[in-house]
Amino acid sequence: MSLRSSNFPKLALCACYQAHANPGPAAERGSALDALFRARMAGLPEQHEMFYQPNEADLEAVEWAVTTLGALAGGADVLTCEKDCRVAIPGLENPGTADAIIPEKLAHADLKTGQKRNYREQMAGYALGLMEAHFATEWSAHLLFCDQKEVVTHRFSFEEARTIVEGVIARFNDPNKKPTACEYCGWCAKHEICPARLAQTETALTVANPGFDFAAVLSDNGKLGMFLTACSVLDDFREQAETIAKERLEAGQEIPGWKIGSRRGPEFVDHVTVGHHIQALGFGAVLAAYGNLSAKKFRDLWEAKMPGKPFPEENVKHGKATTSLRAVKTQPNQN
Repeated sequence: MSLRSSNFPKLALCACYQAHANPGPAAERGSALDALFRARMAGLPEQHEMFYQPNEADLEAVEWAVTTLGALAGGADVLTCEKDCRVAIPGLENPGTADAIIPEKLAHADLKTGQKRNYREQMAGYALGLMEAHFATEWSAHLLFCDQKEVVTHRFSFEEARTIVEGVIARFNDPNKKPTACEYCGWCAKHEICPARLAQTETALTVANPGFDFAAVLSDNGKLGMFLTACSVLDDFREQAETIAKERLEAGQEIPGWKIGSRRGPEFVDHVTVGHHIQALGFGAVLAAYGNLSAKKFRDLWEAKMPGKPFPEENVKHGKATTSLRAVKTQPNQN
């Protein structure tokens, strides 16, 4: 596998990480919004033939990124053309490509879709290459998380960026490296054969052993944590197994102890029809049947229909807070 800067954050957690050849729908959306972002920044017409068709929320997210980048640039020139944004990173055969570079500000920006994650190592790679290209000793990297409409900025000195990049490359090239289970396991091409994940799965499967002492697990916090981690990995394998089993059952094969179940799809009346009868039914009765509207949706409607008028925050109700169990994600420290 050739070493690419886009994999730096994954390799920082697991030196054995290998990207999938087919990245999936989320990556396709990210690539489409990236292309749209570059087109908007360059003032080019919108592309109508794309492998992913952006929806209204996507277009709003891109517009936010364009506006935000303009504010960060503060009137300085912004490079967004791919050929102008390629970055030669020391130690890598393949260059990286930033989404935007602001040379006057000694900064670059990258559009990120989906949930917020750690991209510090990737940004350090870009920063190192750009500092060398611009003879700079400091550099800023702006992450534009367009779905959350948030900016996260990393600032690097030349030595800090070089230390981060050289560390990732050294771990990747270590002949004695071993896989480490982490939050990116589901994205890895080797996730089905990874010895670290298989070892965790074996821990969970010991429940089937008559000698398994579940009470001992529940009484020991260390064992309980290991067991929960193993179960989360087993869930991932279970989903894949269920998909394959369903395909085989639908093809007429037999899976001992399992069969295909089906149920009729839900019945509904679309909102247009409801609107047609809403006066006869009564607005209050229909709205009560629909239930509460999320504060976000109500804010969006308010801003669209009553721009400039203050939103009535006093009308927002707060439900009871809930708690959930989440795995702790090990990540390098971020600036």
